[in-house]
Amino acid sequence: MELVDRPAIEQVALLRAGDLSATELLAACRERALLTEPIVNALVSLDWERAADRARALDSDRSLCAGAPLRGLVTAHKDLLDTAGAPTTYGSTVYADHVPAANSPLVDLLATAGMVVAGKTNTPEFGAGSHTFNNVHGVTRNPWDPARSPGGSSGGAAAALSCGSLSVADGSDLGGSLRNPASFCGIVGFRPSSGTVPGTASADPRITMPTNGPMGRCVSDVGLLLAAMTGRSAAPSRVEAPRLLLSIDHGDLPVEPAVVSVVEDAARQLEAAGWLVEATDLPLPGVDRCFEILRSLTYFLTHPDLRDDPRVKETVRFEIERGATLDQEEIRGALADESRIRSTFNQMFDSFDLVLTPTCQVPPFPVGDEWVTEINGVRLDKYTDWMRSCSRLTVPGGPSISLPAGFTDKGLPVGVQLSGQLGADTDLLAAAEVAESVLETSSCPPIGLLAGLDPASLPPGPTA
Repeated sequence: MELVDRPAIEQVALLRAGDLSATELLAACRERALLTEPIVNALVSLDWERAADRARALDSDRSLCAGAPLRGLVTAHKDLLDTAGAPTTYGSTVYADHVPAANSPLVDLLATAGMVVAGKTNTPEFGAGSHTFNNVHGVTRNPWDPARSPGGSSGGAAAALSCGSLSVADGSDLGGSLRNPASFCGIVGFRPSSGTVPGTASADPRITMPTNGPMGRCVSDVGLLLAAMTGRSAAPSRVEAPRLLLSIDHGDLPVEPAVVSVVEDAARQLEAAGWLVEATDLPLPGVDRCFEILRSLTYFLTHPDLRDDPRVKETVRFEIERGATLDQEEIRGALADESRIRSTFNQMFDSFDLVLTPTCQVPPFPVGDEWVTEINGVRLDKYTDWMRSCSRLTVPGGPSISLPAGFTDKGLPVGVQLSGQLGADTDLLAAAEVAESVLETSSCPPIGLLAGLDPASLPPGPTA
């Protein structure tokens, strides 16, 4: 296994032992990116020289970030995080020339943790939608099949990690943006409990669904990055035979048969390993309306001046417009529903330890489609409808993780989602690490084939 394909926990161990320099790791990541980026387009606003200066400083001065947990690892920040002195576009032509003067809190935190930053990772405009494309940086492609979507909105991070161009990466998640691209790209994405990871202050403190979180090639890497993001790594309580609530379709969601097959097989493997699996529905009435109201309110409060801006894509303007027209009764009702749903969901853990569902209702879809309009014969009305297997598990506020679980007959990755009780993030990570060892599906996309492709031969992405 090449250096860049190895887990970040192994990379950092080599760095700490003095068997690898930050400069050498950065050079290896850059070499891999030079092979894959002409096709995948996961990394944007790259500044390899700035990164090299940082790596050389870490190598020459051992007191710099001494003892920092991520010292020398290579990353890139999602292009929604302000990064001082670096282009930060939010995937929008409105901010095409935007260079922030100050860092987002998470950027400062990860710098203190010793990371080497190569640039930014691509995202859809303002993070809206689970396909990564925009009019500033173009479309990001799935490393397993460049004619397919990598998911989103952390699609650039997921694709770059899958390729081995980064050690670990940050992402963010409102309706599935850490988990969906992890499933599509065959990596691990972790949505922490609401309020766990530092983020930009919300315009309304009652809104807690958006969160930053870690992505990696394995669960241990995600745990390493999460500990740096939160500043703590509590010891998990391991469960010998986890009680697992299995819900393939939540009781009413359409799911493609190729996904059903992988998730059912994963459940059988876990049951054979001693997990106690019970198939049932998820008791979350009203969850979709609650999510949609609070999502639209979030977009309106964040971007009120872009409501009628023709430079902004239609789905973003739709969210802002809907958020602008909400009355106080609707908002209070959605917040009350969120509280009720969280209470109901937490009560389930009196009988179960974890919930197992598909991460996505579909495998990676064609790169030219903006969003999924039909699942297993069921027509969908809105661009967020196909993401409900993730968005429904946002509302309870607890942690969720997407793990690679297998592949379709066409060789496309499929992930399973494990969800836990609010605040039990380390317990979920511990269980996910065990599940990962049972499922044994980690692998690398065909880098050689990617490097040999002609970008002009590939289908175009959507028109933003």
